[in-house]
Amino acid sequence: MTMLVHLIDERDAKSARRVGILGQPATFATAEDRLSLPKAVFAMPVLPNFYASHQWLRELKRRGMRTVCAAYFRLRSDAIVWVGRYNGEHRRVPLGHAAGLIMHEPDPRGWQLLLPGSVPARAIMDIREVPQVVGWRYFPESHVKGPWKCLCDFCLRGQKGDIKANRMRAALIERYGAENLGIEGDIKQIARPLRKKRKK
Repeated sequence: MTMLVHLIDERDAKSARRVGILGQPATFATAEDRLSLPKAVFAMPVLPNFYASHQWLRELKRRGMRTVCAAYFRLRSDAIVWVGRYNGEHRRVPLGHAAGLIMHEPDPRGWQLLLPGSVPARAIMDIREVPQVVGWRYFPESHVKGPWKCLCDFCLRGQKGDIKANRMRAALIERYGAENLGIEGDIKQIARPLRKKRKK
């Protein structure tokens, strides 16, 4: 048996205890092409490295979860899963082998397991709170390379007044320079001044 962790919204914890973790549609790359599963559960093996096991927490919070909990469950080591880096090729292997691949990876950031189907409630061992500052956002190397190479609204997720979008744009331009970001021609449009709120 292999212990795994799946990060869930705190608001879904009671439901997960009752009916299990329901799979969601997932699309990922394989050696041949892109594959879509009608139901899959993203997970990570529970490793000696706490950060590696819970690394996706901050990225999930960026997508709207306010408080994230960790659901720990066990599956048979011979269960067939997909394993790979989020933006790379995924391989179909037994769960025990997949956990070993991630454990011995020099840099396990960005790796993930996809379990076809759903996780039954009887497989869940525990659901508990975890520190809300674990992990990375945007991509694993964002602290070194900078969170974006493009400052358009889509890449910046700045549509409809995303939190502090204009300030983040200005900070990126100040830190990396417009020439390094490839936006010299659009600097006036991108770095538009912040509008001051009127006092009522």
